[in-house]
Amino acid sequence: MNTLFKNVLIYGLGLMGGSLSLALKKKKIVNNITGLVRNKRSLEEAKSLQIADEIYLEEQFLKENLWNNFDLIVFSLPVDLTCLKIRMIPNDYKGFITDLGSTKKEIIQTVESKFPNTHNYISSHPMTGSEHSGARYAKEELYEGKLCILTKPNNSSEPAYEIIKAFWHYLGSKTVDIPPNDHDDILAYLSHSPHIISTLMVTWAGMNKKVEEYTNASPFPISGGGFRDMTRIAGSNPEMWQAIISTNKNSIYHSLIEFKNRLEELIEEFHNINPENNKFWKDYFEKSVKYKNNILKN
Repeated sequence: MNTLFKNVLIYGLGLMGGSLSLALKKKKIVNNITGLVRNKRSLEEAKSLQIADEIYLEEQFLKENLWNNFDLIVFSLPVDLTCLKIRMIPNDYKGFITDLGSTKKEIIQTVESKFPNTHNYISSHPMTGSEHSGARYAKEELYEGKLCILTKPNNSSEPAYEIIKAFWHYLGSKTVDIPPNDHDDILAYLSHSPHIISTLMVTWAGMNKKVEEYTNASPFPISGGGFRDMTRIAGSNPEMWQAIISTNKNSIYHSLIEFKNRLEELIEEFHNINPENNKFWKDYFEKSVKYKNNILKN
């Protein structure tokens, strides 16, 4: 297979960046992969796992100003840090750039401010991940058979779009184009607020005194499969989620208000339960299956 890029920089070697590096190694679509980490502990971990061909500390990389050594830069950082690093890219950089950010409005605004003329930045959001974080959980198959959302800033070149799209297809992902505002509104419902609700669920149950008492006394978890499924993602990667919430606060806020309103409607239905009127919940659960199958494409 012909290589798409000679030298790729992955800025951040956590779960997502580390998995991307391993996938690129496996697919052999790049010649050399350089990883960039922010501290010595991450450097030692990435080197011990042989995540990338070369690994730099961020401080050394920025001091030596090595940006132009790479024909593709991939930011795998919390969104606020991605925006900060975009501003550091030299104005004469001619390669291609993407990111793995979970929100898009602020990233796209930063890109359009940084590159007012034609540029090669296409933003990406691979719809994959894990409740775990860190390079030690990286998996070469993480992107295989997954969806990657592409978001085009103003003035992005058509060759950049085509090559970033091909990049994800080579990794086994399918792609769909979504503008930044729509992206953040949709993901508030399908990713961001569900994480908050999942985290609330474990906090809500964990603070209950009876739950605490009997859980502590039990040899195995008392929770059913529903609780495990709904709370698997609770509390994952706090730094990343702090950045997601702060950069998509309006969309998340409005989606949670709507969730609260729907929940209050359901709570009110408990006042109506009686032997003569017991169809509501059966109908409600049946309707929810249709929504689930549509959203998950079952």
